[in-house]
Amino acid sequence: MNDFVSRREFLGVLGASSLLPAVAAGQTFPQDSVPVTSRELWAWMRAQLVLAPGLAWLDTAGSGPALRAVLAREFRSRERQSEDRAAYEAAALGAGMTQRLAWVAAFLGVEPDDVALTSGSTEALNTVARGLDLQAGDEVLTTAHDRPAAVYPWLLEAKRRGIKVTQLPQDGTPGSPETIVGRFAGAITPRTRVMAFAHVQATDGTVMPVRELCALARTNGIFSVVDGSQGPGLLDVGIAGLGCDAYAASFHRWLNAPRGTGALVIRREARARVWPLVVEQATGWDTQDRFGLESAPASVPEAQAKYGSLSRYHAPSLEGIGIAIEFRQAVNPARIGARMRELTAYLRSSLGALSGVRVLSPGHPSLASGIVSFELANRDHASVVQSLAREDRIAVAHVAQAPACDAIRVSLHACNDHDEIERLVNALRRRL
Repeated sequence: MNDFVSRREFLGVLGASSLLPAVAAGQTFPQDSVPVTSRELWAWMRAQLVLAPGLAWLDTAGSGPALRAVLAREFRSRERQSEDRAAYEAAALGAGMTQRLAWVAAFLGVEPDDVALTSGSTEALNTVARGLDLQAGDEVLTTAHDRPAAVYPWLLEAKRRGIKVTQLPQDGTPGSPETIVGRFAGAITPRTRVMAFAHVQATDGTVMPVRELCALARTNGIFSVVDGSQGPGLLDVGIAGLGCDAYAASFHRWLNAPRGTGALVIRREARARVWPLVVEQATGWDTQDRFGLESAPASVPEAQAKYGSLSRYHAPSLEGIGIAIEFRQAVNPARIGARMRELTAYLRSSLGALSGVRVLSPGHPSLASGIVSFELANRDHASVVQSLAREDRIAVAHVAQAPACDAIRVSLHACNDHDEIERLVNALRRRL
């Protein structure tokens, strides 16, 4: 037996998965199998995840554990791919792709035409950064709290094309949405062409006022790019209502889908401005086929045909997205959100009782999320995080982005519980 799941358990899950009906039928997690009471529900939810016994996983913002049913579906999909690749691709990249796009579009709150499946938010963000025709002297406005994978694509273009990347500093903990919008508004110049920011900041969990920031960008003729690596599953994103030009999503964190799954959402009016990152045919960017190849089938939506070329190689992983979405619906997104808020409030209260701890994450209701970051007085955060993992089997993260942030980050999923929070607080108390 390994630390995560025994061979017998894994094979049992695989066998059961072959009997699962289609996700669209809503029967992978039938409603009568979902516990009603909260105590049973959250224990049942944790049991569906592949996670080492006794490990307090408080780092979903880094990566979430995958659902057993999702991994089983992915395994079976890879078997079919190996057995008969041609037959597999005919199904997975035809009607199967159309179905997956429909699931993802409904979950994200957009039309299937606007979605391209990717290996995650990093691929999506690079597609936009490399695809926009920016010129020397053009400016990209982002923040010092945006994660490296969201900033480096623009820094690469700065070296390549001579554009300017401005990372707005954050003066302490954000006090209100208006403060954040005002900070961006004051930094816009006549050369600002792109505003790029997170839906939820991975450093301190701030839920950014995305709708207001996108409206600010559009008023000034600026292309808006949202890093949604922390959005789907943590929030009900409703992308169509945000008004952004592009949204880069990941599904392996809060949605508990396989690693290497995500999406790029680009609204119709913005697609002509963004070149594809990877191409295998002329679809979506050229009208002339020089090799006599068939273009993408008419049934494949526009954004997928133009930006989703690499997804054919991730098809087995992408098959699991529908199961992860259905699982979230079966548990109930409203209950998941309420559970996260309950746990976050308990953590903040418990940390407040410790001397030498300063919480950095905002307390404003519209800015707070399930991510809580804090400082320890006179302690090396990296060493504390390592010792928590080694000695207490508690997984949290050290977030270090000089000079913006140096903190310990806790991210609470609905599958966590109060006992794990108490384990963490007691472990911190011993170190303080």
